[in-house]
Amino acid sequence: MGDWDSGVPVLLIRWIAILPFIAAIAHGLLIGLARAKLTDRSIWAISLTAITVAFGLSVLTVFDLVGVGRSQRVLDTIGPWIGGGVGDRSFSAELTFQLDPLSAVFSLAVTGIAVAVYIHTIGLFRDGTLPAESGHRTFAMLDLLVGGTLVLVLADNLLLLFLGWTIVGVASQLFAAFDFEDREASHAGAVTFVVGRIGDLGLLSAILLLFDGLSRAGAPTLSFRGIEAAFRLLDGKGMDWIDWSVGSPPLLLELVGLGLVLAALTKCAQFPLHFWLPNASAGPISAGALMQSATTVVVGVYLLLRFSFLLDVAPAASLVLVVAGAATLLMASLAASAQWKLPSLVAYSTSSLLGLVLIGVGIGAYSGAAFLLLTHAFIKAQVLLALGVVVTTLGGESDLRRMGGFAPTMRWTQGMVAVGCLALVGMPPFANFFSIEELLAFVVVSERADRWLLLATILTSIGILAFAIARAYCLIFWGNVKQGGLVQDKLRDPVGWTQHGLTALAVMTVAAGMLTPSQFWGNALGGVEQMDSIGHFLAQSLVGDPDPLLVGGARINLILALVASISAGGGIAIWRYARRGYRGEPKQPILQFSQVAMREMFFIEQFYQAVVVRPLRGLSRWALVGLIETNLINRIVVSGGSGLARRLVWSGLRRLQNGRLQSYALLGLLTVLVIVSWMVG
Repeated sequence: MGDWDSGVPVLLIRWIAILPFIAAIAHGLLIGLARAKLTDRSIWAISLTAITVAFGLSVLTVFDLVGVGRSQRVLDTIGPWIGGGVGDRSFSAELTFQLDPLSAVFSLAVTGIAVAVYIHTIGLFRDGTLPAESGHRTFAMLDLLVGGTLVLVLADNLLLLFLGWTIVGVASQLFAAFDFEDREASHAGAVTFVVGRIGDLGLLSAILLLFDGLSRAGAPTLSFRGIEAAFRLLDGKGMDWIDWSVGSPPLLLELVGLGLVLAALTKCAQFPLHFWLPNASAGPISAGALMQSATTVVVGVYLLLRFSFLLDVAPAASLVLVVAGAATLLMASLAASAQWKLPSLVAYSTSSLLGLVLIGVGIGAYSGAAFLLLTHAFIKAQVLLALGVVVTTLGGESDLRRMGGFAPTMRWTQGMVAVGCLALVGMPPFANFFSIEELLAFVVVSERADRWLLLATILTSIGILAFAIARAYCLIFWGNVKQGGLVQDKLRDPVGWTQHGLTALAVMTVAAGMLTPSQFWGNALGGVEQMDSIGHFLAQSLVGDPDPLLVGGARINLILALVASISAGGGIAIWRYARRGYRGEPKQPILQFSQVAMREMFFIEQFYQAVVVRPLRGLSRWALVGLIETNLINRIVVSGGSGLARRLVWSGLRRLQNGRLQSYALLGLLTVLVIVSWMVG
C-alpha cells in the first residue's frame, strides 16, 4: 500500500473514480432488482458517503503532489484490459488510472463541487421541494455523471478516456430527458443524443487516426505517456492513403487535432453545435449545476488540455478553436441578453465563457484556460443553485417577465445570487476577475496579427454578458412586484442543508481566484516568487508559459478596460430595469425581429431543422415508412405472400377434394410409395 510519509498510497487513486460508480450501481440494483424501499436518509447516505470519500482522497493527492514535489505521473494499475495485434503492431491497454498535476487538480474540483451540489440537493429533498420518489433515480444519475467524469480525468489511456467520455454523454442525455413523459424533455434528450454522437465521432476518429499513425511508425501505443513520447514521429507526415486528387495530402496531426476540436466543441456547447445545452437546461437543477460547471462541459476542455502537446503543433486546429470560441463568446452573450427563460440565459452564459476558455487554448495559453475553467466551475455551480432556489420556490416558474420585487422576502438568496453574478462576469475581487484578466494578458502578449481585434471582441462580449446577468438580477429581485400576495407569502430563503451547500460554493467562488495570482500580482505583493501556484503546478502537465509576461502600466490599463466593460454593461441594465422591471416588448418591428433573432441565437438551430432534420425526416417517411414498410413489407411480403400461399393451398385442396374415387386412390398410393421409399433408404 505504500508509506504515507512518501506520498498517498498508489492503490487509493482508483477509488476516486470507482466509488461514485459503486453508489450508482447500488442505486440501480435497489431500484431495478431488489425494489427495496429504503428511507430517504439511506438513499442520501449512499451517494454522499461515496462522493465525500472521493473528495477526501482527491485532497490528499493534491497535497501529496504539492508537498512531495512529484513531477512524474503516478500510475495505479488494476490489471490487463484490452489487447490485440501481432508483431510490431501489437498493443495493449491496461485498466490504469494516472495521477499528475492536471488530473489531481480537476479531480479535486469535480469532487468538491459535487459534494456541495449533493448537500444542496439533499436539502431540497428534505424541504419537500423535490419529490421524494425521484431520489433514487436522481442520485443514481448524479453518481453516474460524476463517476464518468472522474474516469475520464484519471484515465491513463485513450480507451479508458473514451469510456469515461461515453458515460458522461449517456448521463447528460438521461438528465436532459429526465421528465421523459414531457414532449420538450424528450426533444431535449434527442437533441443531446444526436449532437453528442457528433462529438463521439470526432473523438473516435482522432483516436483511430492517431493509433494508426503511431502503428505505421512502429510505436503502437494507447497510453498518454506513450503518445507524448512518440507523437513527434508523425510530425510533418501526411495521410497518404487519402487521395485529394490535387495538392498534397492532409497532415495527420492536423486531422487528429481537428477531431479533438470537434469533440470539444460539442461538449462545450460551442458554435455551431451549441443548441443542445439550452434544450437540456430544463432538467433537474442539481444536474444542470453539475453539467454546466464540473462535468459535461469540463470534459471537452480537459480533453484539449490533456493533448496540449499535440495541439501545439496543429495550427489549423488551434485556429478553429479561436474562431469558434470568439464567435460563441459574442453570439451567446447576445443571446443571453435577450432571454426571458432563466435556464436558457444561464446556459448561454456557460457557452459564452467557455468560448473564452477555448480562445485561451487556441492561442496556447493552456494554464490560463485551465485557471478560467476551474474558477468558472465553482461560480457556475453557485449561480445555478442560487437561481434554482428562486425557480423552485415559484413552483418551477422560470420566466423573468413574471418575476420582480423578491429582494425584501429573499434577502439571503439575493446576496448569494449577487455574489455569483459579480463573480461570473469577472468583477474584482471575485474569482473570474483573476482568471479573465490573466487570459486577456495572454492575448495581448501573443504574436497573433489579430490580437487587438480578438481583445476588442472579448471585452465587448464580456460587457454584453454583464448586461444580460445584471438584467436578470434586476428583473428577479428589483423592479415591480409581479406576483400576488399568496405567492409572496411563500417566498423564503432556504435553510439547513440547502443553505449550507450554497454557502460552501459561495466561499469557493470568492477564494478560487486567489489560487493563481498572476506574475503581476506577485510583483505587486512584494516580488513573491512563483505566486502563480496553479499555473506553475500545472506547468508539469501542460506546455506553454504558466504566466503572461505583461506587467506594469500595460497590465493596469488592461484591468481598467475589463472593469470599464463590466461596469458599462451592468450599469445600463441597472438603469433600464432596476426600478420599472419588465417594460413590455418593443413596438418597432425591427427591434422585435432583432430580439427574437438574438434570443434564438440567430436561428442556427432552426436552420438545421430546415436544411437537415426535416429533409431527412421526409426522406425516411417516404423511403422507410412508405416504400419499404408499407409497399414492400406489408403489401408484398405480408399481405402478398400470405395471399399467394392461401390461393395455392385452396387451389390444391379443391383439386384434391373433387369427389372422384380414382383421385383418392392415386393419392393414397403415392403416400405409401413415399413412406416405403423413406423406410428403405
